[in-house]
Amino acid sequence: MPIILFIIACVEVASLIKLGQAIGGGPVLGVIILTAVFGLTLLRLGGRSALTKLTASVFAGRLSATDLLRRELSLLVAGILLIVPGLLTDAAGIVFLGRYFFFRFPSHRPKSEEGDVIDVEYQVHDKAPRE
Repeated sequence: MPIILFIIACVEVASLIKLGQAIGGGPVLGVIILTAVFGLTLLRLGGRSALTKLTASVFAGRLSATDLLRRELSLLVAGILLIVPGLLTDAAGIVFLGRYFFFRFPSHRPKSEEGDVIDVEYQVHDKAPRE
């Protein structure tokens, strides 16, 4: 595990150096500060409510692993990943933030009792083949 974290840190530093060479050090520093502030704001606004919902679900005994990974934990992980400087962690944080919003608003498609079944009406027309 420490080797994987070391490799990720090396890739992050190398990508920030390459980006700094391409667009300059000032904009890279600005992006790092901007994503860190966004991550802190995200944790401050949504993290506390997500943590209270998570603990309430645990104490009520109605917590499933899918709910944990879909909603509350996605917001916390997104905030933490956005705080850590680097391009890969920022991209992963945005993915987790997208997962949070995607699973927060369920689709309004009516669910059938049979699962993914399409019920259609059809008629069979038997015609004599043309010769």
